[in-house]
Order: sequence, then C-alpha cells, then structure tokens
Amino acid sequence: MKLTKKQLLGVNITQNSKEEILSVIAEYVHEGSGAMKKTPLVIVTPNPEQLVEASNNTPFQLLLNRADIAIPDGVGIVFGMKFIRGVNLARFAGIDCMSDLIRMANKQHDTIGFVGGQHEVAHKALITLQSSYIELHGWSEQPKSFAHVDEITSSDMNKIVRRIIESQTRFVFVGLGAPKQEAFIDVLKKHLVKAHAGPVVLMAVGGSFDMIAGMTSRASERIQRMGLEWLHRLLHEPWRWKRQQALIRFVFLVFRERFFHT
Repeated sequence: MKLTKKQLLGVNITQNSKEEILSVIAEYVHEGSGAMKKTPLVIVTPNPEQLVEASNNTPFQLLLNRADIAIPDGVGIVFGMKFIRGVNLARFAGIDCMSDLIRMANKQHDTIGFVGGQHEVAHKALITLQSSYIELHGWSEQPKSFAHVDEITSSDMNKIVRRIIESQTRFVFVGLGAPKQEAFIDVLKKHLVKAHAGPVVLMAVGGSFDMIAGMTSRASERIQRMGLEWLHRLLHEPWRWKRQQALIRFVFLVFRERFFHT
C-alpha cells in the first residue's frame, strides 16, 4: 500500500486512515525488503503551531516534508485540509499513534527507544509503560542540550546508534520539542543509514513522554472531540499562552490560503 499526501500551508499531510498508516508501518518493520529496509521510516506530527513555525522557517518546513508519514495531529489540521483541500481527515493524535506503535512493538517483541525529555521523564515514561506491558523491552537516552543541529555531539549520536543496533531497536521515539526533534531525527537517520542499521521507525513525539509519565494530563475524550484540547492544555499550563497565539495566526493563514492564494 502506498500512502498519499496533500499540502496544507506548504507542509505535507498524510491523507490515509489510521488503519492504513499503521498497516504500512507494520509492513515496513516486519515484511519489507531490499531498499525499503535500508532507510529509517520517519514519522512527524504536524499541528497548527508547527505549520505556523514552518511558514517562517524554511529549513523546518523541509524537514517536515522529508518525512515518510505526517499524521494530522490536531483538529486545526483536519479543519484546514477540509477548508482548503476539500479532504476529509480523521484526527490522529501523536500520542495515539505512539501508543499504537508501542502496542505493536510489545506484540512483536520489538525493542523501543526513548530519546529526549527533561529530568529523566523519558525513563519515567518507559517504566510506566513496562508496568502495563510486562515484556516490553526498551531503553532511554537524554542527549545533551543543543540550540542548533550543529551542536548535537557525535558522542551522543554514536551512543544512540550503538544502542539501536546492539538491541535491534525497531521504534525510536524522540521528544525534544519542535523543531529540535525533527532536526535530531534527520541527523540520526543519516547515521543509521551509514551504519546499515536495518529497519527503524523514527517518530517525533513532542511532549508525549510527559503525558505517559503522568507529568501532564490529557484532555478527556469529550474535550478532544469538541476540539478544545488546546484550551485544556492552556488551563493546566498557563505559561503556554504565547505559544497558543499561533492558533490565531494559523486560522489567518488558512483563510488567506483559501481566498487569496493565486
């Protein structure tokens, strides 16, 4: 099965259903062959905030568009794709995709890796998951802080590559926040190709480690269905108010694209 994409504000968004996306990932990990096995499969999770950033940050836009899968993480993306492209999508939140892949890994006895987070939150998230999935194999790493991709240390990268190869890790989740995590994944992908690491799924997961570890709460399903998860996060993390201004900018860009794009 081949996945299809259409652009929203210059960023690729995968149009396929959740079931089709997961089927393609499962096939890549366990049934793919040849060239398919030699290059890591990259998953990004574009949301309105990221699309606004990408509109002013060409390198970030290019990183998002190089990904193999770009799931519609946010009702804003669903709205934008319908409003501009006439495409009906179902939201597929990053945390939900991550959870599905972890269940897949547990079922197939695949090793997972967590990279990023602060204050050992990635390790806490892994321990939390292993309390539910008794046979889940995994590891976590917290690379040194970096402001730019050029500051990623070779020792950090080499250590992670070694862990992936030695443990035959098939899923690596990177939670460094956008656009750092996408830049990190891009560098890691190149190292893995050079090292002939085999099939590895690399997914950008933002703050998912915090949710899994119980550091932050997720909105109820009712709030999610109403499209108000952003308000829930703002109420619980008021320091995010400046970041939430991106939603206003996103709506403006969508309307401009719909009515004034030539």
